[in-house]
Amino acid sequence: MNVFDQMASAGSLLGVGIQIADVTLELRETLEQYRGDVEQAAGHRGLNQRWAEAEPETRSALLLNFAWNSREDDIEFGEGHAARYASDLHRYAAGYEEGSEAFHGVRFPAMPLPGHAGALASSLGFDRVHVEISLKTVLILMAPAYRLTDAA
Repeated sequence: MNVFDQMASAGSLLGVGIQIADVTLELRETLEQYRGDVEQAAGHRGLNQRWAEAEPETRSALLLNFAWNSREDDIEFGEGHAARYASDLHRYAAGYEEGSEAFHGVRFPAMPLPGHAGALASSLGFDRVHVEISLKTVLILMAPAYRLTDAA
């Protein structure tokens, strides 16, 4: 555990912010490694461990943030719990017209996260029993941005 993970664990917003950036990098690198394949990325042992060790505030913030970032993407949701949650988060973000700051909340990533999307992201982020579902949910929301296409 690095110093920022320790700070995040102690509830420091700076620690959570740094952990968000660190976990985002690992999510991105893993999705790129598997060429945007959510199933393969979700099965990556190192990523699973990192996601499970991340603070619930970090997981919640990432779910909310990638929901917002996905709002204009065409997403292949698939089947299952993670697909349903990703679809709901995507739908909330796509239908939100008040802008990023209102969607995220003025104190983001501080809790509580606002609105229906914030409640769902928080519920998923704080679920320590089914962390694989929240990991797959965030990967589904991220996948369109990291799918690599072969140059023809």
